[in-house]
Amino acid sequence: MIIETLKRFGITTGAAASAASKAASLALLGNKVSSVTIPTPLGIRIEIPVEEVNIMGGEACAKVRKFSGDNPDILNGVEIISCVKLTNETDIEVQGGEGIGVITRPGLKVGVGKKAINPIPLKMIKDALREVIKEGGAKVRIEVPKGVELSKMTMNKDVGIVDGISILGTTGIETPVSDEDYLDHINCELKVIRANSDKVVISPGNTGSLYSSRIYPNIVVKVGDRVGDSISLALKMGFRNVICAGLPGKLVKLSVGIFNTHNKYGDARIEAITHACVVKGVPMDIVNSVSKSLTVEEATKYLGKYKVEVFDYIAEKILEKMKRLGNADFGVIIFNYNGEVISRRGYT
Repeated sequence: MIIETLKRFGITTGAAASAASKAASLALLGNKVSSVTIPTPLGIRIEIPVEEVNIMGGEACAKVRKFSGDNPDILNGVEIISCVKLTNETDIEVQGGEGIGVITRPGLKVGVGKKAINPIPLKMIKDALREVIKEGGAKVRIEVPKGVELSKMTMNKDVGIVDGISILGTTGIETPVSDEDYLDHINCELKVIRANSDKVVISPGNTGSLYSSRIYPNIVVKVGDRVGDSISLALKMGFRNVICAGLPGKLVKLSVGIFNTHNKYGDARIEAITHACVVKGVPMDIVNSVSKSLTVEEATKYLGKYKVEVFDYIAEKILEKMKRLGNADFGVIIFNYNGEVISRRGYT
């Protein structure tokens, strides 16, 4: 008898904040609810439980508990609160309150000095509110009561976020992509593609997969951290053209031979970019700035006109490492954070 274990998906901090915001706004209009349904960037809607709603002095606050599914996550179960006041303005203003971190370094998706609520979750919050607030505006404050304490157990400080957690998520849904059994899912996706194509695109993350699908519809597989295992599976299935495509944050690790990109297996991204700068003769003041960066995004900001040259070198190093995994026509595409191609090498 074969027993299959179904893996549980979760919700991102952005989805939790969106649900809490919608519940709070409903309460202001006289409708206290125990759950809400919110839109997501994927085009699907998800229902999320609401734990508590309170109204005081024209402001409603709702609490939603983040659920991480079968992903190991220090933030699993954390309380996320949204407090909403209706206004006569036309805009919805979203602010980070207690427990939301502050950006201290350049290169992230939010500017230095601002609260760490990323653009996509910010849009999700506003979209959820607009389903309730048809006219007028609102002031919204997102809080995480244990955010400062929990942030000490995350990597936030390492990337330049202090005094709280981040409100993140590109889809609203947390997929157990780092789980061992996720390889079974990848295997199934590869088989479906192989039935109609001898080309496949391996992409580590949500955003990279989205950008890749614009170039290669129907042949992109999102593989999470399991890049090397996924390439090996593709080669065993007989794919003749294997392309690795995504954002620099993940792909730079491949250039130094780290093919499971989870941080517990190693990280030499800044070192790899610094090395590429030296090899390509980038001025030393830029090399020094890159070497002191906390994130790939920050390092990329310093490269200026040397960005393409440096990432072309990194892409070539990725190709070298991919060829060690087997025989195929390999390709590499590196996108910037706006979806533009920085480098395209090999058979793409």
